Order: sequence, then C-alpha cells, then structure tokens
Amino acid sequence: MEFDVAFYEVFAEEAALLRKYLPKRYRYFFTAKSIQDTETGHLPAPIISTRTQSLIPRKWADQLSAIFTRSTGFDHLTAYFRGVDHPLPAGYLPKYAARAVAEQAFLLMLMFLRKMDRQRQAIRHFSRDGLTGSELRGKTLSIIGVGNIGSEIANIGSGMGMSLLGVDLRERRELREAYGLEYVDLSRATARARILVCALPLTDQTYRMLNYRVLSGLSPGAILINIARGEITPPEDLLRLLKEEKLAGVGIDVYDQESVLGSSLRGESTEETLGKSERRTLQANRQLLEHPRVIATPHNAFNTSESTDRKSRQTAQNIQAYLENGAFLTPLPE
Repeated sequence: MEFDVAFYEVFAEEAALLRKYLPKRYRYFFTAKSIQDTETGHLPAPIISTRTQSLIPRKWADQLSAIFTRSTGFDHLTAYFRGVDHPLPAGYLPKYAARAVAEQAFLLMLMFLRKMDRQRQAIRHFSRDGLTGSELRGKTLSIIGVGNIGSEIANIGSGMGMSLLGVDLRERRELREAYGLEYVDLSRATARARILVCALPLTDQTYRMLNYRVLSGLSPGAILINIARGEITPPEDLLRLLKEEKLAGVGIDVYDQESVLGSSLRGESTEETLGKSERRTLQANRQLLEHPRVIATPHNAFNTSESTDRKSRQTAQNIQAYLENGAFLTPLPE
C-alpha cells in the first residue's frame, strides 16, 4: 500500500489542521470525497479515517488494520462490522463538538422563532409587517437524549430562561440541580414541548423513534430540531406532519440515508443507481429541503473553528497512538 493512513471526507480547513498535528514521519492520503465517490476502488492504506458518509467496502475488511471515524456518532461503523467476518480496532471522537452542535440547535430555533427568512426578504422594503417573532425565555424545551450534546443544550437553554424537560435512560442528578432539568417520559416531553430537540445516538432502539405517531403528540405550533441522526426522524413522517400542520417547522442538520443524499446533491450519483427504498427516501429528503417551513443545513453543526481544531488535534493524537502503540485513545465502546 502507498500510504500509512487514508483520510476521506476531509474539508479544506480540516486538512490543513490535520497536516499540522499529525506526526510527520508517516505518509497520508487526503481526499474530500467519500470512499464510494473516489475514482479508484483500491485500498490506499491499512488505516482509514472517515466521517459519516463513506460506505466502506466489505472486501476491505481483510486488508484493513483499523478504522477511525472523525465523528461522535459511530453507528455507520457498527453497521459495517455487522457485515464482516471479524472485528477491527476502531476509534471515534466522543466529545469534541458537543458545544458547537448545541449552539447550532439554538441557531435553528431562533431562525424559526424570529422569522429570519422573512426578515431577510423584508429588508428590501424595510417593512415589519408579519415579522413579529417569539422569545426563547419561558418556552418549554424538550431534549430527547441528554448526553454530551443534550447537556450542552440544557446549559444554554437554562441561560435563556427556558423550561427544560429531558428524556433519557439515565437521569443525571447534576443536570437537575444545575439547570432545573425535569426528566419525563417521551409522551409528556412531546405533549409539553414548544421546541423539541433530538440529540439521540442512532441505535436499534432509537431508529425511527421520533416517528409520525410520536410527533403527532406535539402541541400546536411546536417545532422540531434534529442535530443527531436523520434515521431517528423519518423524512416521510416529517413531510406528513408539516402538511397536516402538526409541526410548525423543522430544523435539520442530519438526514436519513445521508450518504445517498450527499452524493446526489453533489452530482456524484443518479437515482437510476438506487434501489426503490433509497429512491423513496431521497425524494422525501429533497422535498424537505424545498419545504418553506424547513431550515436545512449540510450536517455542519460540528463545524466551528474551535471544534475543528479539537477534532483535528484529537484525531492526530489517536492516529499517532495507534501507529506507535496499536491502540486508539478513544476506542469505540464495547
């Protein structure tokens, strides 16, 4: 193989920082493309690093030494390991972007509540008709999944004077004491929420968890923000909820079958290459992107200068540890 480590899905700012932090005595391959969108199908290095959109060929499993994902979510790796004969050493980044993602959730909330799209249009005539928005203070915020990102959302929401509800398998007493977070079950969280934020990891249990039936319980005028995984909120269900006006708005940074959507939007694939289910999901995602009550961003919530620096530095530390000692500093949980 030509390189020691191959990095996929690397955007320009990240590549510059990785080159800064990685040990200089090894050889590295960098590409902005996902694995499936690269021109060649051969494995360039025994260690690969991806984000969430690369589909790793099963035939690579026997040649790979290790995989490192530059993301907090690792469901794409667990799905890959189900289809291969033997496990591989793998690592991830559990905490690097929690604050950045939480702040993006509030960006999406405020864009809805302050009618930002309309404000940007109204400046052309300096008109304020129909622009009256709402404040966050006093609104009920339901956080579904109170882990690292959910805790940061609670922190910011508390500072904004919001009433906080949380849904999680593990109740953390320190969050109740620090932020006044009240743990409730999912039905109460949806019924009482003015804003509901999905901050869940994707697992077999959370797959399509926030579906039409569950979200139908939201109070009138509620908005949904998903900065976690698109597979938790089926796009077909979101479209139906918007059509029936059971959701006032949707803010999304993540998408069901995101690798398919990304490749399609970049012009790297066509619907003719997809199966029936993939085509249906792609069409639903495209309709969401065009919906007037949807604010969509390109899985970019993690992307601040601070978090990108943390990500690159922690990735370099993990790669160096594996190259020199055969183990990642932050391996995937058992």
